[in-house]
Amino acid sequence: MRSNVFIFILALSLFLRIFLLDFESLWLDEGSSIKFAKLSIPELIKASQADGNPPLYYLILHFWIKIFGDSEFSFRFPSVIFGVLIVIAVYQFCLEFWSREVAIFSSFMTGISVFQIFYSQEARMYALLCLLSLVSFFYFVKILKQGKFKHYVFYTFTNILLLYTHLYAFFTIFAQLIFVAFQEGKKLKVFLLSLFISFLFFIPRFLIVLKQANEILISGEFWLPRPDFIDFLKTLIQFAGATYPMPRDEFGNVILGRFIIEYSNSAILLFIMLAMIVFSIFNFKEFSHEKRKIYLIFWLWFIIPILVPFALSQFLTPFYFTRYAIASSIAFYCLASIGFENYNGRFRKYIVYIFLLLSVVNLGWYYGKTNKEEWREAVKFVEERARGGDLIIANKYVFYYYSKKDVVKIKLPDVSEQNKNVLIDELNSLSQKYKRIWFVSSHQPKLEDIVVKVLSNSMSLAMKKKFLGIEIFLFEEIKR
Repeated sequence: MRSNVFIFILALSLFLRIFLLDFESLWLDEGSSIKFAKLSIPELIKASQADGNPPLYYLILHFWIKIFGDSEFSFRFPSVIFGVLIVIAVYQFCLEFWSREVAIFSSFMTGISVFQIFYSQEARMYALLCLLSLVSFFYFVKILKQGKFKHYVFYTFTNILLLYTHLYAFFTIFAQLIFVAFQEGKKLKVFLLSLFISFLFFIPRFLIVLKQANEILISGEFWLPRPDFIDFLKTLIQFAGATYPMPRDEFGNVILGRFIIEYSNSAILLFIMLAMIVFSIFNFKEFSHEKRKIYLIFWLWFIIPILVPFALSQFLTPFYFTRYAIASSIAFYCLASIGFENYNGRFRKYIVYIFLLLSVVNLGWYYGKTNKEEWREAVKFVEERARGGDLIIANKYVFYYYSKKDVVKIKLPDVSEQNKNVLIDELNSLSQKYKRIWFVSSHQPKLEDIVVKVLSNSMSLAMKKKFLGIEIFLFEEIKR
């Protein structure tokens, strides 16, 4: 009977991740994934040296699109696979190291989690990061329990893949190292040897990371703000089901009514899950010795990838972001499931009903609103109105993925003190050459300020249109 329940959970998880997979446009970061994936292998490796993310996911996507094509559905489908494998891995982890009931609860939470579904429908590396973190912890516990050579091999290999997926892999490994140091001191040397081997394979990328970090420290610029307590709460409430980004209208303003309803709904879910986690703490003494160890591992798995980067971001260049800590959400669901398993009060069935109802509401919000930047819609808007002699200035790769019209298109360099005057001269020259210039702006406020200011001096602003994450300007020749 329980196996039939898991088959249902698995089928539901697959459906929720495929449902409306290509309904929304690819957004800016997905465009970056596509840009890398379409390069040759040598070009991809070289280009990834300028990217903040290691190249493993891009390599997987590169080979995937060679076989299955470059449609939106195809680009996102590897993440669907990773997302479904996460549900399977959660079930197997909890079944082997805790209980069948917790395996069912935690895999179900993971399967219907809007947070997990979101990143299982995105052509980025976060679902892969979550999956490999889970597999790493699986073999980590296998080593603690059995210590077989093959488990060390699988653990080491998984960590190499993990390190080449995302730099938050270090916090997953750090959580494991803390546990070994304080709970399994006799095995510390062999764990350090495994981690040393993993790091040896990572050295080529680590040298690139050091160079990138040095450049960020010198410039003092990075796109993430310094996190505060509200950001920490946002992480927890997103784990519980609040969608990202917040609901906004076509002008980018938060829709207050929907925001209150959606986040209130997720806040109730978060309260229920936290209550279950608190209940699990009260039952700690009733756990067996082996389960106490697993319970502590869950806590380190949950806390370290959140609190360590959060704390470091207070003193260093900020790098804390909820999606980077996606692996922590799995431990969060498992801890809540353990609490629920141990709660036998009269409200147990009502908790299930409320949890299901609120989760369905969250899923409705997720599928019913715009979650990603509207590049498909923005490109269509421009190309339906562009004329043969127009110029389109668009810097983002995702624009060119959707663009089909034979119109002159150019990219402008990023703004710096060295090229600012050259950029202004180029814009002045373009305003003399073209009667109509379209400017598609996204995530480059300095460039937008210069382009709009310079072109407004010699042309008239004929149109301005906003899409989620994108702003379109049309400048026309001033008629004398």
